[in-house]
Amino acid sequence: MDKTLLLIGGSNIDYIASSKDKLIKKVSNIGTVSISFGGVMRNIAENLARLGNKIDFLTAIGDDANGKAMRDDLESLGINVISPKSIYPSGSYVAINDSNHDMVEGICDNRIIKDINIDFINKNDQLISSHEYIIMDSNLDETTIDYLFEKYKDKKFIVEAISPTKVLKYKKHLDKLFLIKCNIHEARMLMGIDLTEKDLVGGLLARGVKNVVVSHGSHDIFFGHDVRKIDLVKVEEVVDFENTTGCGDALTSGVIDHFIRGYSLKESVAFGNELSRLTLMSKGATTKEIEKYRHL
Repeated sequence: MDKTLLLIGGSNIDYIASSKDKLIKKVSNIGTVSISFGGVMRNIAENLARLGNKIDFLTAIGDDANGKAMRDDLESLGINVISPKSIYPSGSYVAINDSNHDMVEGICDNRIIKDINIDFINKNDQLISSHEYIIMDSNLDETTIDYLFEKYKDKKFIVEAISPTKVLKYKKHLDKLFLIKCNIHEARMLMGIDLTEKDLVGGLLARGVKNVVVSHGSHDIFFGHDVRKIDLVKVEEVVDFENTTGCGDALTSGVIDHFIRGYSLKESVAFGNELSRLTLMSKGATTKEIEKYRHL
């Protein structure tokens, strides 16, 4: 099997606006605006590449100036980017942060993700078939997700939930998942009931997921691969942080990197938590500081 990791999902241009003082709705607030490359799966691809992994990345990037710059940035990290031709602009994401650098509102324009469709998957069948794992997000169209599970039944699927609404696309495929990482809100949506993190992990395991990681902001991270052995990783509170965008992606990146390399799930979650902490201290959705953990 090809040891290069295969990722399928979205890429965005991130616009992060942070208010200097208390955020007041329906008025112009004084603050700062930063522009960077983002998108959940793009962030994960960057993080995994900075850790020394080889990456094949099936994503949708427009033929506009922002898209070309984003592609060049990914390729500079050694990532093999495969993208369909599209009439849509590159995806964009706008986050409004309060004065504590915590996100209040967000809007994502990701129409271009529609071009990661069945035809695009079939054109890249040989590449996809060469991989042991298929790592994907919930931005993908539900028809494409269903097709991937039907066509590649022998693969190990790893899923990043992204949002409570989007993750429902995977509800009928839970018994086919090798690993899912989600936050408490996404896990509750999948289970259809308001449970604690520990019970959510147990519930998802009972529904057939092989490995489950459930986060809850600054709270402890619960995980498990056996309903009888659900455990947690302690999360230390970080008071003076810069930005919460990308922290969940960093957690997912660390879990994937270590778990695929043979570390225990607990070791993998602990590593992901450390990458999340580093990202929390950065101004963007990713940070070069992750490279200090790069595998030689």
